[in-house]
Amino acid sequence: MKINRFNTALVVVALASVLFAGLVMAQSDQKPAPPAATVNQLMQALFFPQSNVVFATQRLDPEKIERAAEPSASSDPLTGVFAGWNAVENAALTLIDGSDLLMTPSRVCSNGRAMPVSAPDWVKMVDQLREAGKVAYAAAKTKNIDKMFEASDVLNTACSTCHNRYRRANRCQ
Repeated sequence: MKINRFNTALVVVALASVLFAGLVMAQSDQKPAPPAATVNQLMQALFFPQSNVVFATQRLDPEKIERAAEPSASSDPLTGVFAGWNAVENAALTLIDGSDLLMTPSRVCSNGRAMPVSAPDWVKMVDQLREAGKVAYAAAKTKNIDKMFEASDVLNTACSTCHNRYRRANRCQ
């Protein structure tokens, strides 16, 4: 067999394919790390603060909120680098994508119970949260305070429905 650039390239591609396939198989054998946060920790760290950004539009116009003296050090999204309506849009997007974290298998509630990811009512309530985030995002894009009132109501309903069912009954928090 005559060695030329084509044959060399073919051998390199074949070896790379074998190595890649081995890497993929090795990675698929590894179990994913268990989630770090409990449901309650997610609520405190992600859902509560991001929801509050949406709810703030019921009393504050995001365009009129002054940025912090040091926006990059602000812990308030409404006064930080990505302030104003951008912060409201980002909060809504975080609620949408963050909803998936509430469906992570093996996440536990703060009371030690497994998160009820297969319970039909849990799935429905997580979907309601995701939809509320979508409503808030659409409203934030309009920069219309009246639409934000409506979006806040949808979000409040999604939160309170789940809290009434799971948190108050100490089923999961």
